[in-house]
Amino acid sequence: MNDLTVDIFAGNLKWNETNMISRSFTCGYCGAYVSSEKGMPLLEPGSGYNTNYYQKNNIGVYICNNCCMPTFIYKDIQVPGNRYGSPVKGVPEEVNNVYEEARSCYAVNAYTGTVLLCRKLLMHVAVDLGADENLRFIEYINFLNEHHYVSVKSNEWIDQIRKYGNEATHEIEVSSKQDAQLILKFCEMLLKMNYEYPSIVNND
Repeated sequence: MNDLTVDIFAGNLKWNETNMISRSFTCGYCGAYVSSEKGMPLLEPGSGYNTNYYQKNNIGVYICNNCCMPTFIYKDIQVPGNRYGSPVKGVPEEVNNVYEEARSCYAVNAYTGTVLLCRKLLMHVAVDLGADENLRFIEYINFLNEHHYVSVKSNEWIDQIRKYGNEATHEIEVSSKQDAQLILKFCEMLLKMNYEYPSIVNND
């Protein structure tokens, strides 16, 4: 149980609906980077609004001024967290659902889940682009590489993706935040090159 939970259950803190000191953050719902001063600061009962510790440190629920959804921020904790990466247009629904689920896993710090979902995503993409079903993961990665669905300068990326995919599945090891960011960024790049950019040209 963290300090915040203890303070709330002990009655040391309360929610107070009012304007807040402005804070910038990336909204976990719409993905927009916003600066908001609307919400409910977390206050110590009896403390002055402008002098208490929590208000000075921008702690509480902030309302996104883009989508109007609430984000809770406490020190380095943000709920919901930032969904790493960007939405990609022109992606088949089944493939896109896996990509967005991986981004949602990242937002709740489920980094091993993110890596495993990205592994599944790459298999979906390979099959959608013409690979046979029921192949091994490494065969799908080789298919994407050999058929030039991946940039010719992405050999280091490919090697890392093979490594992370195998570790997350076959070894007792928890993936790190950096692992999740790398494979998500690779998936975003792959989806944009093979779906979003071609769809823009086809629509012109």
